[in-house]
Amino acid sequence: TDYMGIAWNSATDETRRELPLEFQAYACGMTASEFEYMARTIEAESDRTDSMEGKIHIAAVILNRVTAGEFPNSIQGVLDQSGQFTTTSNGWCSTPYTETSRWAIVEAQRRLAEGTIPENLLYFNSIGYNYGTPYGYIDGNYFMTA
Repeated sequence: TDYMGIAWNSATDETRRELPLEFQAYACGMTASEFEYMARTIEAESDRTDSMEGKIHIAAVILNRVTAGEFPNSIQGVLDQSGQFTTTSNGWCSTPYTETSRWAIVEAQRRLAEGTIPENLLYFNSIGYNYGTPYGYIDGNYFMTA
């Protein structure tokens, strides 16, 4: 039986936030190691804020890059791509993740599915709008669409 799926589908968001990482990863279609690496990266990349909104948008950029043709087609590939995420460019991101960074992945996936975050949101940085079309300034980062 698909006990993770059953547990996830029968839970409320409040309960889902408290489930082990493996359940959240499963619900997002990732391995636990991909999910943890992404959560660590989000935590490190959002060092200017503890805001959930900022973390959700960072997660959305990562998820969107996996499906965009000009980037690698895996979480690991996107996060390890040379010159893209300074927190991972020198190897494994060792920043401890928080529950907020884990939940940001789940929420980003939900908002992308709902269409409330655009699929072409592919860039962010802390210095300004320097690529693509400005999307918004959210909690210390400038986000841009392709």
